[in-house]
Amino acid sequence: MTRTAIVTGAARGIGAAVAARLARDGHAVAVLDLDEAACADTVETIASAGGRALAVGADVSDATAVRDAVARVTEELGAPTILVNNAGIIRDNLLFKMTVDDWDAVLSVHLRGAFLMSRE
Repeated sequence: MTRTAIVTGAARGIGAAVAARLARDGHAVAVLDLDEAACADTVETIASAGGRALAVGADVSDATAVRDAVARVTEELGAPTILVNNAGIIRDNLLFKMTVDDWDAVLSVHLRGAFLMSRE
């Protein structure tokens, strides 16, 4: 039986590598990132190796976007049973130079995003 995985922040880097590995292990993979078009390379890598993948654009810090994304994954790939909360952003600055908005953005993606994805 094929299980469905969602990997957030999977358009590039570690997330893309994790998505490709899960696909090699036989899972259908939702490649989720803020920009759906940015997921195309990861999806193509998986598909060209014989795997099944779906690009999904969603802001993990937005509850409605997360709900819609998981509903789409469920409809197109099956109910997810694996979640890799990999999405993250950086505001590369020294703490004393970081703005409150930068801090809030980082926390929103890293913490709120992981919470919303896990809850959904």
